[in-house]
Amino acid sequence: MKVLLIPIAILAFLIFLIVLGAIGLGIAFLVLAALGKLWRLLGGAGRRVSRAGRRQRI
Repeated sequence: MKVLLIPIAILAFLIFLIVLGAIGLGIAFLVLAALGKLWRLLGGAGRRVSRAGRRQRI
């Protein structure tokens, strides 16, 4: 019985690491999306060009 317990423990640990990595990746993407929206609000507000202005520049 002890022999079977070791591979099961290793497998459970690997699944735990994969789940932990997936959670971390999801949190990282959420943080990047929030920072992107914040950056667009702060940086993109002054550079807006209207549709008429865009047609005149071409």
